Amino acid sequence: MKYLTVIRHAKSSWEQSGLADHDRPLNERGLRAAPAVGSFLRHTYFGGGETPPLLPSPDLLVTSTALRALTTAQIMREHFALPVEALRLDSRMYLAPAQRLLEIVRELEEDKAHAVLFGHNPGMHEFAERILARAHVPRMPTCTAVIMALPHAYWGLVDWNEAQLIGYVTPKALERRFPGLYAGISKPDMGLESAG
Repeated sequence: MKYLTVIRHAKSSWEQSGLADHDRPLNERGLRAAPAVGSFLRHTYFGGGETPPLLPSPDLLVTSTALRALTTAQIMREHFALPVEALRLDSRMYLAPAQRLLEIVRELEEDKAHAVLFGHNPGMHEFAERILARAHVPRMPTCTAVIMALPHAYWGLVDWNEAQLIGYVTPKALERRFPGLYAGISKPDMGLESAG
């Protein structure tokens, strides 16, 4: 069995006019949501701290090269306690449609048990909807994570309408469940100017 988590990038800024879409940074809300969601995923699903893991910890993160997706992936990589080498940039992920995302998944190395994709709507939402067998993802707001199990031992066999939904996490749901959550999270200093 393989595990796949798909995460839409955190909330980005539209404040800088003239900035290319690819280079838009996360805004304040996005810079607080990404660590909150990353920490929740680690401690709830991947066995952070005293909690036993429900799933194998991710061993590969694949992200769009857009600054907002890359920053989201970098923040979560730190919360997942993964080495820098676990993060891979893939320019095909930028605004990728669902079919391209499926192709990327099918090309993953077979020694990886749990991959995380960081990308953009509408492709991420359509991908999640089409790959799940008996579940519906109503929406995929920014920084939403959809965690799923795939019924194959090989990535190359993954196809539509066969994944089992394990978790659906949105920043707003975390805020409702843990009031004041974002008040305790400071904005990370990523030192990023552009993803190029």
